[in-house]
Amino acid sequence: MFPFSLPGLMNAIRPALLLLVLTVLPGCGGQPDYSQGEAIVKANCKVCHAQGINGAPVLGNHKMWGPRADQGIEVLVKHATEGFGLMPARGGRPQLTDEEIREAIRYMLSLVQPEDSPE
Repeated sequence: MFPFSLPGLMNAIRPALLLLVLTVLPGCGGQPDYSQGEAIVKANCKVCHAQGINGAPVLGNHKMWGPRADQGIEVLVKHATEGFGLMPARGGRPQLTDEEIREAIRYMLSLVQPEDSPE
């Protein structure tokens, strides 16, 4: 009927299934980790974003972050890396990498959005 047996087929695809399971399962049901972003914000961004200095959106303020969050993370990363309004490029911290800036923004967005939204 078929040129292969079911046990033979299962043995052939087992490595691919195992790889799929090991790749997909770690992301299922777990809480996103914002600890790196939180540390970056506390060390570099909190001065302005805790108080709203120069119009910076205050951490956790839904009204201030809502319109910004709607722009998407890519736009926010671009604004933070290049500077926007009164915010200097990289928040005045040239040592911050693009990935560190992205993690900081993910953390700040997590304070005002459901856990699965910052991406």
